[in-house]
Amino acid sequence: MYLKNSLHRIHQSFWYLPAFYSFIATILAYVSVEIDFWMDLEDLHMHFPYFMITDRNTTQLVLGALATSILTMTAITFSSIMVLLSTYLSQYSPRTLDNFLSDIVTRRVLGIFIGSFLYFVLVLVWMNISGQRSFLVIPSLTVSLSAICIGFFVYFIHHVGTWIQVNNLIQDIADNCLSILTSHRVDRSNLDTSAASPWASWENEEYQLKECRKVASKMSGYLQYIDLDRILQLATRDDLIIQFEKNIGNYVDEGTVLFSYWSLDDHAFEIDDYLQNIRVGTQRTTEQDIEYGIQKLTEIALRAISPAVNDPYTAITCIQRLGKILSRLAQTSLEEPYIYDRDKNLRIILNTGVFSQVLYKSFYQIRHYGKQDVSVIGAIFEALMLIAEKSTPSIKDEVWKFAKAIVEGIDRTALIHLDFQYLNDKLDELARFTGHQKEKPLL
Repeated sequence: MYLKNSLHRIHQSFWYLPAFYSFIATILAYVSVEIDFWMDLEDLHMHFPYFMITDRNTTQLVLGALATSILTMTAITFSSIMVLLSTYLSQYSPRTLDNFLSDIVTRRVLGIFIGSFLYFVLVLVWMNISGQRSFLVIPSLTVSLSAICIGFFVYFIHHVGTWIQVNNLIQDIADNCLSILTSHRVDRSNLDTSAASPWASWENEEYQLKECRKVASKMSGYLQYIDLDRILQLATRDDLIIQFEKNIGNYVDEGTVLFSYWSLDDHAFEIDDYLQNIRVGTQRTTEQDIEYGIQKLTEIALRAISPAVNDPYTAITCIQRLGKILSRLAQTSLEEPYIYDRDKNLRIILNTGVFSQVLYKSFYQIRHYGKQDVSVIGAIFEALMLIAEKSTPSIKDEVWKFAKAIVEGIDRTALIHLDFQYLNDKLDELARFTGHQKEKPLL
């Protein structure tokens, strides 16, 4: 468990790619110097153009100038990152920082700059070991690396300009949430799942007579990841039934029960094999935690409708993305907590939440702080229509109940006649999508 968590933190850390590129640059510097020392450059004049072969002074001059230039470009890149992070903190949400810091382009650009700078410095030092007067490989690689750095610098400036736009940030968070749902659907397609409880239909009641044993967490933090495929394999091998007590995104303390299990055969097995496939970390991630992505969109919307910012259209954009995510969530049947092995034996019972809770958590704060803004309330109704359009009847009923709860909290004293008409039209349309046309308008 600790080893997997450590490897995951290293892979997700900001310095991982820069350190990797620095290692590659060190090897490249050593190899290029050794090749130049090994080759007979007097004979190379017969095979290569003269402009590709430089003397010692020219090579040192070029390396020194490029090392200074790359260091300056690296400083500008860091400054751009800090400006972007400050914008995220002040205008969007502190939880959106990891979206940019975990971006592969940002880390790769920094890695290339730092690795190139290290290459120039190391070659500049190591080339003095020999008294060789002419070089071929070093200047060729130096010019190539400088061209690559310039290209990535221009691309990074464009990338920062794109990322600082709030619409692109919102779209990135929404795409991340949708990718979680897609991967969840793919993972579940490999598993035999069911939403119906199998306990009443058991023919063999031996499990119910066995002791239910509990497994606690060995560390404090958020439940970040559960490898269901691997745990299903282990449970099938050890003939266990595992019931998770916590869901992805829940905070657990050291000693908090993560899951319970029943064993039919009292044979020995390592419980650490199961804990190694459950990751607990110091902060929430969007690897499997879709509610964390929803929380980010909600916070951006709340900042946008605050009196200090007063940007309802950004909030409407967030609400539209929330509607799309919840619409997909309602269609993926996440409320299937029972997982079976290939022999149709129950193996895993998940602690999944109900859709009504996710729906409430997504909009209740936006509803509270935007109750006097007709455009925000209207956007919520449109998002509810999107959710109900392709949902099951039970989901449509939950959507209509939530719509009635929103109406109860509307500040009617701040509305004029046209506002009532606008919202009533939205409610009539929502009633048609949810199958509640017979109910009278609520405003």
